[in-house]
Amino acid sequence: MKLVLCSEGFHTQNTVQACVDLVGKPQNKITFAIINEAYAVENGDKKWILDNLNDVAKNFPAEIDIINLLALPLKEVEKRILQKDAIFVVGGHTDYLMSVFVKTGFDKLLPKLLKSKVYVGSSAGSKVMCKRLAPEAYKTMYGQIDDYGTTEYLRFVDFSIIPHIDSEHFPGRKEKLIAASKKTDGKIYGLRDDSAVLVRNDKVELIGSEPYEFN
Repeated sequence: MKLVLCSEGFHTQNTVQACVDLVGKPQNKITFAIINEAYAVENGDKKWILDNLNDVAKNFPAEIDIINLLALPLKEVEKRILQKDAIFVVGGHTDYLMSVFVKTGFDKLLPKLLKSKVYVGSSAGSKVMCKRLAPEAYKTMYGQIDDYGTTEYLRFVDFSIIPHIDSEHFPGRKEKLIAASKKTDGKIYGLRDDSAVLVRNDKVELIGSEPYEFN
């Protein structure tokens, strides 16, 4: 299993290089299957989605396919992803993204795909691979009640990620994280937008600026 769990996708060169190293091909030859579902229930300006997608295209000029999980049969999803080197999952609402994974059966397909594909997440695309915060901690962190029936994430790793720490777009997030960490068990990584957690089989490595670590 090879994961690049980013706060902000290919925002900095260190996450680009991490992906190249894990795929093991020249950067200009790496192809991507993009899953861009999580934004659908988010309100407000969506230019950040274009930024995320453009960062993929700018750094990886080979073929890119956008896979719509809700529009395609699961067999077609599998076929298209198997034709690519890496999966990139854009951010948005993590609970909604998890509900789409479950509804479409992608949560059951993903372990098979991870045997051969590198997975790169951005924000919610990273969080969904981890543990969900305990309910009280989640409420403290996000104050959200629209959980879309989601009580847990995929748990491919035994920690939680909170992205966008110290970002001007998410003021007060560090303070909320500190408060939430007191209401949950297990390790939490608070990542700035130049940070990521790399997972190669059982080995975990942190890249970029030093994260906040709790528990």
